[in-house]
Amino acid sequence: MKPSEYETFIEKAYKSGRRVLAVGKPGVGKTFINGDVAKRLGMDFIVLCLPLDDPSTIRGYPRPPKEGNGDAVHCLFDGMARAFRAQKPTLLFLDDIGQASESTLKAVMRVVQFGELDGRKLPDCVTIAGATNDVGHGAGVYGMIEPLKSRFHTIIEVETHVDDVVGFGLARGWPSWLCAFLRNSPQALNDWKPSKSMRIDGACPRGWSYLAEWDNLGVTDPEVWAGCVGKGQAAAAAAFRELINELPDVDQCLLDPDSSPVPENPSARFLVAMALASKLTAGNFGAGVKYLSRLPAMFRAYAVRDAFRAEAQKRKDASLPANYRALSSSRDFTAWAVSSDGKDIMSAAS
Repeated sequence: MKPSEYETFIEKAYKSGRRVLAVGKPGVGKTFINGDVAKRLGMDFIVLCLPLDDPSTIRGYPRPPKEGNGDAVHCLFDGMARAFRAQKPTLLFLDDIGQASESTLKAVMRVVQFGELDGRKLPDCVTIAGATNDVGHGAGVYGMIEPLKSRFHTIIEVETHVDDVVGFGLARGWPSWLCAFLRNSPQALNDWKPSKSMRIDGACPRGWSYLAEWDNLGVTDPEVWAGCVGKGQAAAAAAFRELINELPDVDQCLLDPDSSPVPENPSARFLVAMALASKLTAGNFGAGVKYLSRLPAMFRAYAVRDAFRAEAQKRKDASLPANYRALSSSRDFTAWAVSSDGKDIMSAAS
């Protein structure tokens, strides 16, 4: 499942209390997406990092009861205690579950399926979910006991996709050149590979997110970037970034779409298309499409689709300005959307 599909699925699943286990490579966004969905649904988000837990931290420590009848009880603490006394919708998220010890996995089995622990009942407002890497990902996962796997209502494999990452990146303030680089070289998005050395030997979406943050801070040191996505991808990204020097002024392209220069370099065309995607609004949509019409249809399609993906992500994040006008509310969009070009692009995006 693409991350966007997984996000839509769990939003529906958690509303009905379904238990979902996500499996995917490191850095594809499993935990991040769950946190976003919990926030959107108004749920408290409690994360238990199971590799750090053992049966005593799941069940709690024994203590004599206050009544003094000699029967010991277990005193819960931390996230488990918060979950068992929850009074509002809550997502109890078992993170990195595949790295946990077998004894810890056995300790959580009844909690996962029955919401029960030593006679305590998990409130009905609490939904349980989890995430893990898989065997072979080099993340310390050696499998999971079968009885625990079957206690989840389903297990979903999450695989990253460039459409989702570019839309997310544009919405979250990634530099447009980086989104263009990933669009131009989608194989660079996730070539992550395990390594026993103390360095990053491949990229994943989490690493590209870190690189975006460094670039926004003005840090372009190749060694720093290599520590995010590996030396090879860092060098390729740095070389692509240099194409900024070949670009026409994007604001000028929107002011004078008919005569502003159009790059000849295909990679630079990706860059100018993504730069326009990051700036498209209801007010300048007509000018943006007019300039993009001077590029091959592929670049126009990427720019328009990614602009809509970014808008949709911002809407999910509730980060659109109060007076924001949707791209589709523009008269220029309506005129373009009913054209043969608009129909082809928007039908492919839906």
